[in-house]
Amino acid sequence: MRGTAGRWLAAGLLLALGTVARAGAEDWNGFDVSNLALPPAGLVHGGQPRNGIPALTAPKFKPVGEVSMGFEERVVGVVINGLARAYPRAVLVWHEVVNDRIGGQPFVIVYSPLSGAVASYRASLDGQAVEFGVSGLLYNSGTLAFDQGSESLWLPVEGTAIAGPRTGQRLQAIPAVETSWGDWQQRYPQGEVLIADTGHDRPYGRDPYADYMANSELRFAVEPLSDRYHPKEPVLVIIDADSYRAYPFVELAAHDAPFTDRINGTPYTIEFSYADQSVRVTDAKGQPVASPTEYWFAWHAGHPKARVYTAPAKDKPTR
Repeated sequence: MRGTAGRWLAAGLLLALGTVARAGAEDWNGFDVSNLALPPAGLVHGGQPRNGIPALTAPKFKPVGEVSMGFEERVVGVVINGLARAYPRAVLVWHEVVNDRIGGQPFVIVYSPLSGAVASYRASLDGQAVEFGVSGLLYNSGTLAFDQGSESLWLPVEGTAIAGPRTGQRLQAIPAVETSWGDWQQRYPQGEVLIADTGHDRPYGRDPYADYMANSELRFAVEPLSDRYHPKEPVLVIIDADSYRAYPFVELAAHDAPFTDRINGTPYTIEFSYADQSVRVTDAKGQPVASPTEYWFAWHAGHPKARVYTAPAKDKPTR
């Protein structure tokens, strides 16, 4: 009986969300999507108005040594000009976009709880600093950020504008990694951590996506779907010029040491940590490579023909 009620509840939720999506689609939160560069079926209204999820524009930080979190808690980290900063997932899920600056370098972090997207980019276009917000729209269930100047819409993983005056432009990616707090603080004990003093009233200790992360249900329909992996299997994405290759974590787990893969002849060294559920990618010179992550269902829906890495059979454990 409980299972039946649960299925009815889930069906009702999906119906309600679909109604919201159709109703909001009439004005798309005021954004001009007439020149949408991708199939329109992937675009939906997320049920929030423009800036209904407030992006952070003046984040505050404390030294790593002054912050107490459980070792297993998730953070997204960047290192720019030698300064390491960590952004706790507990804060990111309530804002999804963080505008920040280190020295003279403005950058933006995009975190999409629905699609699992984690990426960071230089927040400058045509030589000018740009501030980003949360559009309230989704593409293949992923958060669409928008730049406040031109009001163009941007994909989180690709860093590409898909609608508006800047359609076709691409932001310069910055290496960002999602990992455990224990891993990050051990690597960067002199770094800084985003704190919950944001100026917004949010229950930062509560994760509104905890159940969503733990099951295979989707809030919004996407096509095409693939059952090759669990829908929410995290995948690492390496972008080499216009070539994409996805690395599902379950495939990376077959390697118990860093390994090298080549894309268009370019070598990339990939180091996966099963304990921290994190991946770091470096180039031939040992420099970090920007490599966003996303859930399998969202990545496949947007790139159904892109290459997917499969670990050699000899590296996979036998059952």
